Amino acid sequence: MKKIVVLLIILFPLLMFSNVIIQKAVDLNNDSLNEKVILEGDYISSIFIDNLKLTIVGKESTTIELGFGAYEPSIDFYDFDGDKELDIFVKGYSGGSGNYNYYYIYSYENGELLNPDFIFLKLETSFMDGFKALIKYEDAYTYIDLSDRKEEYINMNAYNKYEKFIGEYNELFIGGVNELYPYDFGNDGVYELSGKIKISGLYHADTIGYANFIYSIKEKRIRWLEISKIIYVK
Repeated sequence: MKKIVVLLIILFPLLMFSNVIIQKAVDLNNDSLNEKVILEGDYISSIFIDNLKLTIVGKESTTIELGFGAYEPSIDFYDFDGDKELDIFVKGYSGGSGNYNYYYIYSYENGELLNPDFIFLKLETSFMDGFKALIKYEDAYTYIDLSDRKEEYINMNAYNKYEKFIGEYNELFIGGVNELYPYDFGNDGVYELSGKIKISGLYHADTIGYANFIYSIKEKRIRWLEISKIIYVK
């Protein structure tokens, strides 16, 4: 019984307290009083922080479990929804070969999450004969030339020597958001999200290009979309 009591005394502080990663004082709701915005988490290594938690201390205090861990977490403040109040933008990186963005956007004044679901960018993709890839979004579409991969794709039995697609899977790989940052697209003080999503061919490391987009949280829609190709110089 004594061993159990001692063990609880040792573990209790470790389980209850996390590290303050970032702390900033910002007037989020234009009342001339600064709120304290605190990002906390648990260091898994010297560079990776897990169990990230956001706390806002003001007239009303809020604590939010963000539900992810990340490398290089950061906090910035922008008006995304056009209400003239600052929203909180938390971002970090997954690491690894994809190194995707994790993000969390919160309106303190309205007490709501503003995160868009990036499933909204439903790209339809397919390999086509003649070493081409079709990229389609709603009623718009474009083609990417894949002839620079001709020899590799024939060797992998994705195309035959007559340039006909013979692969088993016709769709390309669409990755997660590789880059995401606030950008005032309309130069009106209301910020959009500028991002980049990787498009891969026969396998994830076969990077063909990127879907570059600007998304308006206020309008809940894509305002700009461009498909860019990656050109490898051999």
